[in-house]
Amino acid sequence: MSTISFLVGSYSIPSPWAGAAGAHGAGIVAAELNTASGAVYVRSSRFEINPSFLVRTLAAGLVWGITEPEKGGDLLAFRQDASGGLDPIGRLKTGADAPCHVAIHPTRQFAFVAHYHGGAVALLALDGAGKPAAVLDLVRPPTIMGNQDRSASPPRPHAVLPLSENELIVTDAGRDQVLLYRLDMERARPSLELLQGLALQTGTGPRNLARAPREGLFYVSNQNSSGISIIERVVGDEGPRLVLRRVLSDPGLGRAVPVPSEIAVHSAGRVCYLANRMDESLSIFSIEAGSGDLQPIGAIDVMGKNPRHFAIAPGGEWLLVANQDSGDLTVFRIEDDGRRVVRTGGRIAVSSPTVVAF
Repeated sequence: MSTISFLVGSYSIPSPWAGAAGAHGAGIVAAELNTASGAVYVRSSRFEINPSFLVRTLAAGLVWGITEPEKGGDLLAFRQDASGGLDPIGRLKTGADAPCHVAIHPTRQFAFVAHYHGGAVALLALDGAGKPAAVLDLVRPPTIMGNQDRSASPPRPHAVLPLSENELIVTDAGRDQVLLYRLDMERARPSLELLQGLALQTGTGPRNLARAPREGLFYVSNQNSSGISIIERVVGDEGPRLVLRRVLSDPGLGRAVPVPSEIAVHSAGRVCYLANRMDESLSIFSIEAGSGDLQPIGAIDVMGKNPRHFAIAPGGEWLLVANQDSGDLTVFRIEDDGRRVVRTGGRIAVSSPTVVAF
């Protein structure tokens, strides 16, 4: 039997601000996917306080996660053994409240942590073993972007996408901005420098990011207005900047006003997926070769409530949806290079799941 291991994060204590007032999850759950049948099995669990996001690096056998209590929060680091067990190698306070997302620098020297309710992005140093070593910088999104004053709204950084070894993108769902930062390595202490930002229409709510097959292009889920923003990094006389190429509205299945969460591109590079809370659906878009533009294909029922996150298994044949409110993972088979997502009936109970990490 061929299996693929994966991890699931879950809210383990009540989290009213995250819509999980009755949360009682196990923390970090180690599980396996049978690649022949699509069956999933829970193998073990490790309690942590609200590990709402996880990053797994198979080649190095390392896992990073964040805890999301109302006050404070840690960056966690583990080494994962062959059986899926997690051996903790370090943890460190992130420097602000309620971290919600972590991304790892391509060299594994740094971690970037977004704090939705804490209103900041932290740069943390990692040592040679992947252990969090120090908080190097803490930045807050600007109040004014171009000629637009967004100071009436609180900053809500939600996700970070490293573009290269010296640039990263940050979404600010509170002030409706997408921000381009540079990792400044020229100082004695590395720091984050804001290069440029793109002010989106008020009420957009940029949340999560996915890199497009076309270089410099990426897709952003719009949690407050439904659909996707297509944004490109371009270079002009004044240096790199962000340009909004298109905003796509998306009704999902049309059962309720969608509240988008996770967005991801299939490994074949021809399809993009968008999870829609409230509408309880997964929208499917074809990616136009060359331009990277998106065209709707359709949407499917995720067979659960509040699809906070989903992930595509290595090999691109399976997709797992984490349904926070129904307390389960639902399993789908991917066909036709990603264009068809087929319900299998596979389901496993995981209380208050927040993320799936292959």
